[in-house]
Amino acid sequence: MMSSQFNQTLTLWLESAILFVLVFSVGFMFKKYVAKFIQNILSKTGLVLRDEIIAMSGNYISFWLFLIALYAAFLKSPIYSTSSHKLFYGVFAFSAVVLIASIISKLFQKSVSEKIGTNIIKFSVIFVGLVLILNQAGIKLTPILTALGIGSLAVALALQDTLTNFFAGVNILASKQIARDDYIQLDSGQKGTVIEVNWRTTLIREISNTVIIVPNTKLSSAIVTSFHFHKSEVTGLINCGIAYGSDLEHVEKVAILAAQEIINKYGKDCVKTYTPIVQFISFADSSINFTLLFRVRNIYSRAFIESEILKNLYKKFNENKIEIPFPQRVVTLK
Repeated sequence: MMSSQFNQTLTLWLESAILFVLVFSVGFMFKKYVAKFIQNILSKTGLVLRDEIIAMSGNYISFWLFLIALYAAFLKSPIYSTSSHKLFYGVFAFSAVVLIASIISKLFQKSVSEKIGTNIIKFSVIFVGLVLILNQAGIKLTPILTALGIGSLAVALALQDTLTNFFAGVNILASKQIARDDYIQLDSGQKGTVIEVNWRTTLIREISNTVIIVPNTKLSSAIVTSFHFHKSEVTGLINCGIAYGSDLEHVEKVAILAAQEIINKYGKDCVKTYTPIVQFISFADSSINFTLLFRVRNIYSRAFIESEILKNLYKKFNENKIEIPFPQRVVTLK
């Protein structure tokens, strides 16, 4: 009797295993046709990320084929029960929700360039999908939400600093005043290019290629100078002094000419529509000081253009016999 029951159980397990292999093999053979069908549908929509969506869908199709084969084998197995339908339905539905969330976050990736923004979108879609799945499965959400509320309070107290940085990062992105690739300077004097705003910190790369890691709370409360807010054009300047007795109008013309030559030479880095300006600013001990102002395309080219204009200015002053004096004092001895 026991031997007969054992043989019957073993037979059912063997049939389940064979059914799993057959269903999965047939499904795997037709996988490329299913993927091609999805590709044809997406090609008609004109989505920008069509190829990436197809690649993501391929991985989920393989998982769904495995799940279908496992479910078919389970129906034949000795441990089959009607309550198992909900389990397979939940796993299948949740995987579909994760795929949809990944696709939606990819579609919003260009408008929300930072990981923290796309992750918020992704997890929001997953949360809504999970609630719908549980509701469809007949699971009461009130006790779960109550438990989550108590648990969330304990987690919030334990992770207070982390959550503060998280919401500060969300605030930074929502304000759109600081974004990736912006060149900024903090009130502490540190400056560089923003390379990432994540859930806890903002990464800033200095010109020396070192990376500054700033907590989001520090950045949100700091006084920040942005060189890319709305416009990337910035003003370059060179401070200089000329000897007393110089013809100031002639000095002004020579300085503007020196700057204009470099602007015409490196036009792609300079703003040609902006005319250089000379402003005489003070009578110093040894010289009359002035500032030469001009406009460049972005902060990254400013140092190079300033260097080139300074070299050309020195050259033009020598050609025109304009003296840049050494510090000097008149001393009277009684």
